[in-house]
Amino acid sequence: MTTWMQMVAAALALAVVLENPAVRAQGKVPKGQRGAAASAGRPLAWPPPPDEPRIRYLTSYHGVGDFTVKKTGRWKTLLLGQEDAAERPSDVLVKPYGIAVAGDGRILVSDTAARRVFAFNPDAKTVTFIGETGPGKVTKPIGVGVDGEGKVFVADGTLNRVFGYAPDGTLALAMGHDGELKAPSGLAVDRINKRVYVADVAMHHILVYSSVDGALLNTLGQRGSEAGSFNFPTNLFVDNAGRLYVTDTMNFRVQIFDADGRVLKVFGTQGDTGGSLNRPKGVGVDSEGHIYVADSSFNNFQVFDREGRLLLFVGSAGREPGEFYLPAGLYVDALDRIYVADQGNSRVQVFQYVRGASRE
Repeated sequence: MTTWMQMVAAALALAVVLENPAVRAQGKVPKGQRGAAASAGRPLAWPPPPDEPRIRYLTSYHGVGDFTVKKTGRWKTLLLGQEDAAERPSDVLVKPYGIAVAGDGRILVSDTAARRVFAFNPDAKTVTFIGETGPGKVTKPIGVGVDGEGKVFVADGTLNRVFGYAPDGTLALAMGHDGELKAPSGLAVDRINKRVYVADVAMHHILVYSSVDGALLNTLGQRGSEAGSFNFPTNLFVDNAGRLYVTDTMNFRVQIFDADGRVLKVFGTQGDTGGSLNRPKGVGVDSEGHIYVADSSFNNFQVFDREGRLLLFVGSAGREPGEFYLPAGLYVDALDRIYVADQGNSRVQVFQYVRGASRE
């Protein structure tokens, strides 16, 4: 007969497996392939075999506990009544929105519900926070970006300001004086031309600031449906050539501008089939020009070529790795890693574009 102590031992053994990040990072395997893939340690990938993989799932970030050596796991806490200090509510993501990656590898994540800006450092295995105290203390961080010198910019949706923090965390400058910003949302930094782009969803335009001194340089667009106009723009991205990508959310499209504010490309129509958009949010571009668009209605992100033609979609509704619930911000770093703010699942999921795959 199984004794209570044997049951405890079995539960603790299971907890070791569940708490192991290497095991968790393998992700969910499609139905029908779980046994073989799990035994082979095969990562989650899109498209599925036998096609050549283009996107691989890497890992997820939830909070401070990702880099904390835990004395007790969740099962041991339940069985033995011991608390795990690493799981404090203030230290975990609640409703992540904006994402940016600094040159030193830190992953910056704004959380509108936790009211914090997390800075995950996978190399140092630490989590720090930005704009916690003093002048520039954030109240509702939404958009986040970082320039080439390590200055972090945060759009605050309650204060209607954008704050720039020096690498040491002190407030360096502020933008949005004299009521310039009504409802700042997404934010992107042009590291080449030293600009900060800010989407204002209430004013239906994009404001352009200097990342050096915070001066307002330009304003792009107005409310409308023609090219160059917007209807609730939400998220932004700047590629390595200085082109600006805007998710024009309620026009159900993506607009691309050059560094001088001229419209280069518009793509996207409303619909419920692959290649259409219903509630586009995060946008990013990899080193080969593929455009990634997160859609909070479809619970996935789609990959388009430079002309706006659908190549692939990744994910579906759910809570397992590679699944989403109301995805929001998206960012692609210099190594072609794709970061998605999985809002409803309180996490950031990380994927890898596989270079060298067959070109379309």
